[in-house]
Amino acid sequence: MKRIYFLTALLSICISSCGHIYTKSHSYKKSETVNINGANVGGAVKPEGGKGGFSVSAMIYFAGGATLDGPFRWRIEAEGKEGVHTSLTLHRVKVITSKTKRNEWYPSKYLGKAALFKPFKKEPGKVFANFEIPGKLKVYPREDGDITILADISVTTLQRTERKMVSFLMASETQKNTEFISLPAEIISNSRKDPRAWSWGNWTDERSDFGR
Repeated sequence: MKRIYFLTALLSICISSCGHIYTKSHSYKKSETVNINGANVGGAVKPEGGKGGFSVSAMIYFAGGATLDGPFRWRIEAEGKEGVHTSLTLHRVKVITSKTKRNEWYPSKYLGKAALFKPFKKEPGKVFANFEIPGKLKVYPREDGDITILADISVTTLQRTERKMVSFLMASETQKNTEFISLPAEIISNSRKDPRAWSWGNWTDERSDFGR
């Protein structure tokens, strides 16, 4: 949530600005993918906690800094073939932490909605589906360590549906990045046109948080 406020502040002040954003992220690597009904399926998270700040020089150049941490947005994501794959459905999901030994099922009443595969013109022949799990994943890499996500997933094609229980290991990591961006064009275009982008909206919808 704090990251959203940080980006909103930058957008409101730096309407025609460009500059650098410096980030230190305590997060998790994307999992390896598994094959379900011909689609490559994996798990990913996006940090929503931490703190940020920025400075502006002559309303032209800005420098921003942020330390990103848990809790996280989390999702199941898949890559399929255009004209073949139609939807992905998450039926059940459990998270296991390596250090603190938490082992919890997520409430299934918030799951079960099919996520449609969508094309992207920059990746011809491919389609992408993401099911962003409602609520915050309240895990913290430095405290909880690596996490394992057990997921009961169906992938549907034009011919059939295949359902599997799969396991995704996500290793904790700390990264430092420097990114040059031009606001607001890059943030807006990257968040709305690519079906692989994270959704920034609907954060206040009904949901169930996982964890403490």
